[in-house]
Amino acid sequence: MEKKEVFLYMNQYFVMLKENARSLKNVRVIVGVALFFALNVILNLFGSIQITNQLKLGFASIATAASCLLYGPVPNLVLAPLLDLVNYMVKPVGAYYPIFMISTMASACIFSAYFYNCKKITWVRVILCRITYDVVVSLFLNTLFTSMLWSTPFLVIAGPKLIKNLISLPFQVVILYLVMKTCIQLKPKVNR
Repeated sequence: MEKKEVFLYMNQYFVMLKENARSLKNVRVIVGVALFFALNVILNLFGSIQITNQLKLGFASIATAASCLLYGPVPNLVLAPLLDLVNYMVKPVGAYYPIFMISTMASACIFSAYFYNCKKITWVRVILCRITYDVVVSLFLNTLFTSMLWSTPFLVIAGPKLIKNLISLPFQVVILYLVMKTCIQLKPKVNR
């Protein structure tokens, strides 16, 4: 890519962020994100299995992905720290560690990057998104923060998480694909 193309791309990206930030004034957007926020909390409470203090299998990120597809990065980034706090208050596991908010915000960034303003959902996009999420959020950030919280070596936590992510990846991809396909069909009705 040439410098000019990179500049043009970055300019378009920041224009998109500015336009998306304006959606914070829209009551429909706030209510929609809040509904997905609540769905995330419910899925975290009832749709996840806590294997150990450091290992959890869950599907709450699907709600975040749907919200990011429909409403974009800014509203989801604004609510991400609150989502992390509420999820902990509803289902506390171990001590609360506020730095996990970074993982929740990273999730919103990743799902928004792959799905916001997306015209078509493809298997490749969903697989890449899920792998990116698993590597960045689950295997790196969450493992790092858990390691810091419990004073456990990083690799001791990363090994079981890697196995869990490899086993759950096909299920996560299929569910994410089906939900994103549904959301892309609903998007014109939601964004009237």
